[in-house]
Amino acid sequence: MASQAAHSGQEMPVFTREIFEVLKQCATDGNTIAYGNLANRVVGANARAESTYYPLDHIRDKICLPRELPWLWMLAVNQRSGQPGSGAWRGTGIKLRDEDHWNEILRSVYAYDWSDIEIEDT
Repeated sequence: MASQAAHSGQEMPVFTREIFEVLKQCATDGNTIAYGNLANRVVGANARAESTYYPLDHIRDKICLPRELPWLWMLAVNQRSGQPGSGAWRGTGIKLRDEDHWNEILRSVYAYDWSDIEIEDT
């Protein structure tokens, strides 16, 4: 599991690249993925959903927002609600999580060509 130090410092949290690639595939396929399913797919069987949180924060804070990319990290969702948890919205400027925002985010992420987007070492 990624450490707090890895998240707060310069080092990229473990599994960030793998999670980024899974999310790119989800975007191409027009799907979301539950945190637990993402963890199991990337980290391994019985992985905790929380193991995705630091990598998702890194994708938000160090890749998508600074590069003005669509919000790819939002494709990781809570299994029950089908939407991202409250932490996913930090730093986005959106305080109200309504259906209009959610549908706009999905359209933007799904419409984007992710094929040439890579994670640079950060």
